[in-house]
Formats: sequence, C-alpha cells, structure tokens
Amino acid sequence: MFKKYLFLNLSVLVLFIADRIAKFLFVRFPAEKFGGDFISGLIDFQLAKNPGIAFGLLLNQNFLRFFIISIIFILVWLLLKAYQQKKPAEIFGLTLIITGAISNLIDRWYYGFVVDYINVPVFTVFNLADVMITFGVLILAVGILKKEKASR
Repeated sequence: MFKKYLFLNLSVLVLFIADRIAKFLFVRFPAEKFGGDFISGLIDFQLAKNPGIAFGLLLNQNFLRFFIISIIFILVWLLLKAYQQKKPAEIFGLTLIITGAISNLIDRWYYGFVVDYINVPVFTVFNLADVMITFGVLILAVGILKKEKASR
C-alpha cells in the first residue's frame, strides 16, 4: 500500500514541478509562443495573466487568498481522513486539487495573478494546475457517484 501512495504522490509532484517550470518560462519569456500552434489552431501555448478566478472572474485579491487558503486547509483535513481510511482514489483526487491550488496560490502571491499558458481559443486559457484541480474534482465526483449508486 505504501508503494501505491508513493507512486500517487510522486506523480502529482512531477505535475506540480512541470507546471511551476512552465509558469516560470512563460513569465520570464512572455513574448515567446513555446511550441506555437500545438494542434493546428485548436491549442497553442502563450502567456495569459489571470488576476481573477475561473474564466477571469475578478474578486478582491486579499479575500481571494484568504478563501483559497481556507479551502486548502479543509482539503488537507479531508486528505488526512482519506489516508486514515486508506482510500487511494480520494487521496489522489484531493492531492491533485490541493497541489494545483497551491501552485496557483504561489502565482497570486509572487506575481499578483495566475499564470495561464494553455490556450484553447474556442474555450479559455488555463494551466496544468487547473487541469490537476479539474481531474481531482472529477475523480472525487466519480467516487461519490459510485458510492451513491452502490448504496441504492
């Protein structure tokens, strides 16, 4: 069981490091379009500064930081419970969410905005941390739906 948790946590750590490196490069070299058009006009990589939350929704930065930190503490508490109950899917989902949120929180403190760099023109601009948060939420949602279905 220890090896499974180690693998899950190392996987998330690799994603976190990749996100931090990408953000550093896009802030350091903002004019660059790393990789140009990745998939023929559907996805490209370029810097976008997001001072708000999802989809650019603006909120007071101090309130936003406090709110995010509060949510992270709640999620860490839930993560500790998941470890006690030995629930790998919950552990993986929560770890993805917490790590992605921390990466974006680092941006807010260090730059004053979240560094987004994956541009899907017909949708939005986001980053790897956002992907981690989204997949973490999906993992938890699937777990809840399975538990709900099993209890019927």
